[in-house]
Amino acid sequence: MEHDADRVVAEILHADEGFLVEIGRLTLLFSRIEDRLVHDTLELAKVSSEKAEQNTAPKTVAQLRILEKRDLLKRAVGEIGRYYSVDHSRLDRILDELSNINRIRRTVVHGWIRWSAADERPILVDSRGQSVPAWPANVADLNLKVLDWLKRYYTEQHALMRQVLDTYDALADRLLRHPKATPAIQALVRKLKTNFTEP
Repeated sequence: MEHDADRVVAEILHADEGFLVEIGRLTLLFSRIEDRLVHDTLELAKVSSEKAEQNTAPKTVAQLRILEKRDLLKRAVGEIGRYYSVDHSRLDRILDELSNINRIRRTVVHGWIRWSAADERPILVDSRGQSVPAWPANVADLNLKVLDWLKRYYTEQHALMRQVLDTYDALADRLLRHPKATPAIQALVRKLKTNFTEP
């Protein structure tokens, strides 16, 4: 039995291109996630009401660990939600899911492969004792989960910003109806309103 286990592990490590491709894909997907967290934190800070967040340095954000970046983004999202009175709970839940996905990713990328006699399969084990199955299909499934997470993240972030723009739009409507709004102010407000309501 030990001979078969050694053979399977060796095949995965040295011969299974599918496994290596999926590990590489996972690494690149998380690089994309980290890049988006940095970019989105800096962009959302621009529309925040907090001066400290507006002056966040890109290098400072980039040097944080992935979950620290996530937490900084959550703070920016929360501030926007409070300031513009929009619901950010769905985006918060999606950002919270990143903890579990990142834990699995860490085990896959930083773990070592060994045979599990109890499960009769190869597993990846990290220094914290966490383990995940190491068949190429398992890593491919994880990549699909990461892609699904990214899709839901973008969808909810877009929905949040749409709510913010709707808030601007509603304010513009109120200003246009204000009895003391001069024609010059109304023209300016209409221009802003048009810019914000474009898809």
